[in-house]
Amino acid sequence: MSTTIFFEGGGTTEATQSKCREGLSQYCAKLRPRESRLKIVAAGGRERAFDKFRIAALNSREGEVSVLLVDSESPVTATTPIEHLHARDGWNFTGLLNHRVFLMAQAMEAWFLADRAALAAFYDGGFLANSLPGSPTNIEAVPKNDLEPKLIHATRPAKTKGEYHKTKHGFELLGKIDPAKVGDASPHAKQFNEFLRGL
Repeated sequence: MSTTIFFEGGGTTEATQSKCREGLSQYCAKLRPRESRLKIVAAGGRERAFDKFRIAALNSREGEVSVLLVDSESPVTATTPIEHLHARDGWNFTGLLNHRVFLMAQAMEAWFLADRAALAAFYDGGFLANSLPGSPTNIEAVPKNDLEPKLIHATRPAKTKGEYHKTKHGFELLGKIDPAKVGDASPHAKQFNEFLRGL
C-alpha cells in the first residue's frame, strides 16, 4: 500500500515546505513500520490541502491511500472529522470513502503542549512553562486563538532561539515531540497515531 499525507502547512516556499515535510516525517517515523511507503505533501493553506487531497483521492489507483491532516480550527462536536469539516468548511467528501481524514485539534501548536519537556529542551534557557495554556493531558480544550500567542509569550525569554515562530520552529518541534504523549492528550491525535501504526 502507498500512502500520501496531505498536510496543512508549509507556506508557499520550497524552504518552508521542506521543513514541514521533514517535521511530520520525523513524527510519523516514530510510529510506522520502516518498510511502509509514506509520502508527505506540505500543501500550504487548508483549502489547498483539501483540494490536493480530493484530486489525489478521486484519481487514486488500487493500493493508494490519500490522507488529509488539517487543523480543526475550532472545538470538535461532530462525530467524525469529515462531519466537522463538512459543517465548518463546506467540504464535499463524496466518493472519498476509502481515504482517511484526521484533525489537529484545534491547531498544530496544541500538539506541542502535550510534550512540555520537549518544548523546554528546545527553548533552553528562560522558557516560561507555567505560562502555557491549558492542561498537557487535554490539549484539544485549548482555544486555537490562545495557542500561538501563549507559546510566543512562554518562549520570548529563550536565550538561543527567541520566541516561537511557526515556520522557524513549529515544524522542527513537530519532529521532536513524543507521539505517545500527544495521543494521550488528544483523541484526534490518537486516531492519527493508530492509523500510522497500522500501516
